[in-house]
Amino acid sequence: MYYTYVLRSIDGKHRYVGHCKNLNSQLNQHNSKNVKATRYNRPWKIVFSEKFKSINDAIYRERFFKSANGQNWLDEKGY
Repeated sequence: MYYTYVLRSIDGKHRYVGHCKNLNSQLNQHNSKNVKATRYNRPWKIVFSEKFKSINDAIYRERFFKSANGQNWLDEKGY
């Protein structure tokens, strides 16, 4: 299974969208200093995730969340 996920920094000021195969392992990577894009806004928590059978579907959903419409959808839902 593959996941598309949305992280929110604990202070609530920053959001990160990504995809992965192992959700808990990926969260641990983001909360360490191993991921350049998220190292300065730690700690992170998962606020939303979706499960997919194929990596292509997970990437497609990630790209939607990174678009203006996707960002608006996340804002409306409070993520």
